[in-house]
Order: sequence, then C-alpha cells, then structure tokens
Amino acid sequence: MDAERLKRLLESPERAKMTGWFDPRVLARSAVLVSLANVFGRNSDQRLIEALANQPQTAFDYSKQGGNFWVDYVSDLGDGWNSTYAVAHAIAEPTLRVAPGVGASSEITHAGRVLIFGGDEVYPYPSRAAYEIHTEKPYATAFSGRAHPDLFAVPGNHDWYDSLIAFSRTFCRPERGFAACRTQQTRSYFALRLPANWWLLAIDLQLGADLDEPQIQYFERVAETMEDDARIVLCVPEPQWVLESSYPKVPGLDDSALSFLQTKILKHPVDVFLAGDDHHYRRHANAQGVHKIVCGGGGAFLHPTHVPRHKTLPNGFVEQTAFPSREKSRRLAWRNLRFARLNPRFMWMPAVLYALSAWLASANLRPPDLESMWRALQSSATAAIRDPFDGLWLLTFLTVFVFFTDTHSTRYRLLGGLTHASSHLLAAFAVGWLALLFTTRGLHLPYGHSGQLLLSGAITFTVGGYIGALIMGIYLLISVQLFGRHSEQAFSALRVEDYKSWLRMKIDADGDLTIYAMGIERVPRLWKRGGESTETLVSADPRATVPHLIEKIVLPRKGKAVRPPSST
Repeated sequence: MDAERLKRLLESPERAKMTGWFDPRVLARSAVLVSLANVFGRNSDQRLIEALANQPQTAFDYSKQGGNFWVDYVSDLGDGWNSTYAVAHAIAEPTLRVAPGVGASSEITHAGRVLIFGGDEVYPYPSRAAYEIHTEKPYATAFSGRAHPDLFAVPGNHDWYDSLIAFSRTFCRPERGFAACRTQQTRSYFALRLPANWWLLAIDLQLGADLDEPQIQYFERVAETMEDDARIVLCVPEPQWVLESSYPKVPGLDDSALSFLQTKILKHPVDVFLAGDDHHYRRHANAQGVHKIVCGGGGAFLHPTHVPRHKTLPNGFVEQTAFPSREKSRRLAWRNLRFARLNPRFMWMPAVLYALSAWLASANLRPPDLESMWRALQSSATAAIRDPFDGLWLLTFLTVFVFFTDTHSTRYRLLGGLTHASSHLLAAFAVGWLALLFTTRGLHLPYGHSGQLLLSGAITFTVGGYIGALIMGIYLLISVQLFGRHSEQAFSALRVEDYKSWLRMKIDADGDLTIYAMGIERVPRLWKRGGESTETLVSADPRATVPHLIEKIVLPRKGKAVRPPSST
C-alpha cells in the first residue's frame, strides 16, 4: 500500500464537482475519447494483454468464512464529492439499522467483508489523477479509522475510454491497493466463491457485448469447480435486458453474450443479475424467482426511472421496484426548462452557431429585405440554395442534429432531427433579424456599417446563446416525456446529486441470500469532521436524509420455500 500517496490524498482540500456534461470542453474530449476507444480499443484488446502479461488468475475463495457473510455492491461512482462520499460513508459504517417494511421491526446490516465496484468507477473520463480525486479520495476518507474490505472492480464504458490503461493500473495491481483496501484481481473480470455454495461472477464486455477467448477459458475453468447446486450472482457492466427492450434493432445492445455465458460456459442458471450503467435502482423479476437488478446509484447523476415506459421485459420479467419512483422521476424531468441556468457553459455553443448562421444569412440581405421577416427569410433561403458555402453550412447543421437524435428508427431520426435543427435555424434567423432591425431602426445605424454589423452580431451571440439553450431544454423535455428518448441527455443536464443507491448482500448460516437495496434520497451538501482522531467526515446538512431501505429480497437455499420481497 502506498501510505504516502494516501496521506497526500486525505490532506488535499480538493473535492470534485459533478461533471458538467454539456460543457463544450467535456463534450469535445468525450467525443474524441469515445471515437478512439471504439476504433483502437476493439483492435487492441487490453483484456488479452492482461491475460498474457499477468499470472494466471483463479477464483477467489471466501467459502470458509463463518457466520453471516456480507458483500457490498456499488456502481457508477467517482463523480461529484457529495454524492460519491455520501455512499462511501454509508458503506464504510460498521453497522446500519434499517426497517424491512412499514410497521416491521428494524434489523442491523453490517459493512461488507468484500466491496464490489460494479462499473464506471470514474467520470467523466479515466486517468490516474481522476481515479484518485473522484473515487479513491472519497473512499479513503470514508474508510479512515475503520475496517477495510477486500475490493474488486468491474470496468464500465467510461473505464474503457483509455483502453483500460488507468483502470488496470488502479485495480489490477494487488501490491498497490485502493483507498487502503486490499485488491487481488489481475484481470478485468473475476470469480468469488462465497459461503453456502454461492458464487459471485463479474464479466467484462469491453465497449460492446463480446467475451474474449481468455475470459471464456477462465470462466470455463471456474464452472468446472462448481457443484451441481451452485447459486450464481452475475455482475455485468450494463443492463442488456433493458437496452435490448429500448433499442431492439441495434447490434450489440442485447443479452446474447449473457445467454452464451449462462448456457454454454457456466452451464448453471443465474439467480441474480446485477448491473450499473443506468444511474438509478430498478429490479425486474420473473415467476421462476430470477432477479435482474440495476443499481447504478453510486455517485453519478441520476437517470430517469419513468423510461422506458413499459414495465415488462422479454421472458416474463416484470418491473417490481424503482427508486426514485416513476412519478418523482417524471416530475424531475421538468427541470429541463431550466436548462440554460443549469448548464451555463453550454450557451457558448448555440451562441457561436447562431452568430455564424445569422452572419451567413445577413451577408446576402439588402436593405429592402429588412421590411419584413418573411422577405428576409426568402432571400436567405434562396442564397442557401445558390451559394455553395451557405448550402454546405445548412447541410452540416441539419446533419449534426439528425445524428444527435436518440432512436433506432431512421424515420424518427430524420423527423426528430430535422424538426430540432429547424427550430434552431429559425430561432437563429429571428434573433439575427431582430438584431439587425434594432440596430438600424432603433439605433439608426446605417445598414452594413462595421459598427452596426458588430453590434448586431454581439446581440445575436448573446441572445442566441440563451435561446438556443432554452430550445435544447424544451427538446430534451419533449423527447423524454412523450417519446421516452434522450433520457441520458435530459438527466445529465440536470446533474441531480440525490437518489443514490447501493446493495448490501448477506449470506447467512442457512445458506439464504438476503439483498438489501439501500437508498439515500438527499445527499449532504455540507460536511464536518467526525472527530479529532479520524479523517472521516459526517453530514452537517440539516436537509440531508439518512440511508434507508428501498426493498429487501430473500433468495433461500435450494429446496427451501421462497419468501416474497418487502419494500418501503
């Protein structure tokens, strides 16, 4: 363990803020990293490099642990300090008392002997410094002066943006450790043998839905050691079962890899599927008692739960619980009407686009064209058809918005993209024309004079930035509320810190697996030191809420009657 590095982290006053996903710099860098990861990551698979360079990895055995065995699972962490640390602090608490249901007696849950990071361990993109500040610092602070669990991590798509280099350095070097926790894995996938013949398996699907050959061989060897009555909890980077339902015609967004793993490699049924990637809590279950749980509330911005609108998935899986509720999620979406206020840096983008569009349009206008907006619009449209440069700008503008549209349907992509783009173009023209009118008739500046052009351009730039952000917010609101699309963009714009969640799992002496889905409705915004002898911080925010139980699911050992889950 690097004690000096941890000491430096704990003493650093730096605390990460929630990622501003509509910041032009973040958007540009993310676009570059995603493109590079998709091009080079798929052709230089870090999982293969790990398998060749490292010592063989076997299953990690915890099966001899006596008494109740506890495991914590948290995913989509490493964003803003408040949200990430709130969950880390709750996980690090030695005990948490929760009530299984209304009127039921409370029971005590214990911190896990093992801690699983389920994917996307850092935002917005991976690097050594980002892992340290966004993720390791909150967890090192939370575990200061407390027992440290063994830590295992599954990479998500954000961890893959540098072809898994920073992730491998952070989590796949056992001699290094993480936040003073012991790390043991040497690859991006692993298997844990737990008490009472339970197994926790974690796979790495890179940026798609494929299993590399060394990973297949690893799990084939693991499967050979399983008993016939083995019970499996499978951790995956993203919930293909939800994606397949939302994007049925998109290759790679299906559960074919999971089906192949279950039927051809493990040859055992999976009892519980766990995934992050969607930043909320949602559970689907079927009549056979198989649970598919999405729990991505470890610190990143909240995703909506009211989309997809349907509650049923293929193979008889029906939604049982969602946190926050669908009604609350739908209400939160209306905050997109405050898009400009929530994302002030985004306004630079429409400001530039509106100013350039108005500039090109006005270059072809003559003083008589200012008599009416309709006449000016006709002149601009004629110029766009006749002038190759104007026409190229118009086509580029339309194409960008068509590709931005979130759908697998070509018809909807064209309809939605062209409608969205046309709204911005018309708004840009209206703002530019009004600016020309104001400077020429209101201020009586001669049309075409350098001062008049500069002032009208400045007005278009300033007003256009706000109007463009407002239109973007309205577009996202309509998309997510009426069509169930753009949920990622609509809620990343809101940067909601609250409604965090994680899972606490217990295997008791009888072999029953109990899953406690834990939630925090409002995370603290203010913190204070918990004591003179520890670096741990505690809430100083009177509006913050304490961790509570979302629901409790009991999976009995084989041959024992199933008890229904309870929820609050």
